[in-house]
Amino acid sequence: MPADSRVLIGLTTEVLDAPWYEGRRRYQLFVDYSLCLREAGAIPVLIPGDTLPDDVPRILDGLDGVLTTGGDDADLRAWGGPAPTPECKPVPLEQQSLNLALTRHVLERDMPLLAVCFGMQMLGLAHEAGFDQHMELHADHTKGIEHPVKLAADSRMAEVIGSTDFAVPSFHHQALKDAGHAQDAPLPGGLRAVGWAPDGTLEAVEVPTARFALGVQWHPERAPASAASRALFSRFVAAAAAYRSLQTA
Repeated sequence: MPADSRVLIGLTTEVLDAPWYEGRRRYQLFVDYSLCLREAGAIPVLIPGDTLPDDVPRILDGLDGVLTTGGDDADLRAWGGPAPTPECKPVPLEQQSLNLALTRHVLERDMPLLAVCFGMQMLGLAHEAGFDQHMELHADHTKGIEHPVKLAADSRMAEVIGSTDFAVPSFHHQALKDAGHAQDAPLPGGLRAVGWAPDGTLEAVEVPTARFALGVQWHPERAPASAASRALFSRFVAAAAAYRSLQTA
């Protein structure tokens, strides 16, 4: 029987209370993420949301790429930031610590990373980017909408997707800030802002020095048939295959 050549992509999960079992918790992940990865030719591997950060290197040894998924709100106090606003619903600290550790270790290995929504915010936190904790001026994003996105023409993201203007599904309460930089300038730590909604909300970032490290504030898994989503997942899986080839050469 021929060897299975499909890549293994790690997917982060949420840690949530189980209301039907008092005092117990559960892991959650929307199936859409796995379906999109399978369609692109990968095997999804779920990572428990309370995995210990010290265990991350061993987990990554068995993976070819990581997709950090969406979730609730970030709590920046453990990293010297302000307390969450009353409107926030912070994720459990262990879930946030895991996502941040995963992001940092993946970048250190130059392993392909696709960061979605909360995942993109953790990519920003790893690069000391600023946060908009409560999007009062951009309320439509918190309701779940489809809106246009415009990418920087010279960005890796535009090259991967094959377009600079397209519509995306959004559903988020927080967002990264440009931290006062011009729209074509790097964010702190080398993270580049490369995509925006019409209202100025930052919708896409990338690490220019990485093999493949892209972050999107929108939810590509919610539009699996769109050309942008298909291209993004396809190129991510291809980057993971190239990474594995280098590791086994």
